[in-house]
Amino acid sequence: MHIITGVILAALAGRKKMAGGDGAAMPRLGPVRTEHLLPGRLRLKVPSLRGDRKTCETLAARFSNLRGIESAAASPVSGSVLLRYDENEVKPEILFGAVVKLLGLERELERVPEPVLTRELKLLGQSLDRTVYERSGGLVNGWTVLLFGLAALGIRQAMNDPSRLWPAGLTMVWWAVNGLRR
Repeated sequence: MHIITGVILAALAGRKKMAGGDGAAMPRLGPVRTEHLLPGRLRLKVPSLRGDRKTCETLAARFSNLRGIESAAASPVSGSVLLRYDENEVKPEILFGAVVKLLGLERELERVPEPVLTRELKLLGQSLDRTVYERSGGLVNGWTVLLFGLAALGIRQAMNDPSRLWPAGLTMVWWAVNGLRR
């Protein structure tokens, strides 16, 4: 468990802070990511642009016509958008929002992403569940074994010392019964 905690803390501590003109944080994850932000220069990574030459050309053309934009380029090879702008005319946060809006990625940006650790733990649980199911010949799965184990442990604790452990034993039985009802 200490290894997982260390990995999470290292990832959080090692993350670079990207700041816009007024110090507002620029997104580093999601369907549109800030790759580089310098005064007057913003590079965004948009994976959905990879291989889409027409959308890249349209995006660059639409940004080139805006006031405050010095140059705009979008690459279908790398899936990135490079915007050179006048800092006094436009803020990088506005440019970020404009890219999201023009590409129709608002809903994707609002979607709460699933952390990698959560996804991997779910996959591990599903794999263990499937293994128990296959090894038992379809009789039980991992979830059922866990629930019966909790129920047995709760009953055992309740019987060993009813005065002291009775609530804990009942709690485990309650978890098991509610789990089986799902």
